Amino acid sequence: MSSVRSVLSLLSIALSWAMSASAPLPESSGDPELHQFIQKNREFVFRIKEDVAKIRKLMRKEFKLGSDDELMLMQEFLAIPQVDLSQCHSDPCDMAGCFNQIRAGLHTYHGYFAHIKEILPSFAAQMEGLQVDVSNLSSNLQQQMQESGMTVVAYPHLEGQALPSFLQSERQVGSYLVLRHFQKFLEMTLRALRHCSS
Repeated sequence: MSSVRSVLSLLSIALSWAMSASAPLPESSGDPELHQFIQKNREFVFRIKEDVAKIRKLMRKEFKLGSDDELMLMQEFLAIPQVDLSQCHSDPCDMAGCFNQIRAGLHTYHGYFAHIKEILPSFAAQMEGLQVDVSNLSSNLQQQMQESGMTVVAYPHLEGQALPSFLQSERQVGSYLVLRHFQKFLEMTLRALRHCSS
């Protein structure tokens, strides 16, 4: 009889241990400084996105661009490259990979804005403002990565590089579509920052 009690006691202990092991762990509060950083930069990205929407509206009015359907056809024809943010979709977030991809995208758009500034002088001031914002956001990400001990990828300067073909052939529409692509990139960046902070 005592052996039965011993077995039952052992089974009870084993069962309670198994249940506690399989129970979900309480969520950690995480790094409060990192959460603060992500929240602050989400607000910054949102502001840049609003500025881009205003510039697109001005371009559409000044250049009398066609309908959305016509612009979609031009977008397919010009084949403007999309920025890769695939590492921002992993679960859990691959923060180093994601932040480096965001910085790579910002680097690409900084170069596009430098070209647009030259080919569309009437929008030079707006492009310069976007370049400053892009540089600041990239610097913010780099600083946070360094403080968190992540590997930071260095990118070469784009000065002196040839004008992309989609801006050579269609300067006005190409520039407008670059801004539309950039706005989508910012939306993906907002989602990525939200994901990495969850």
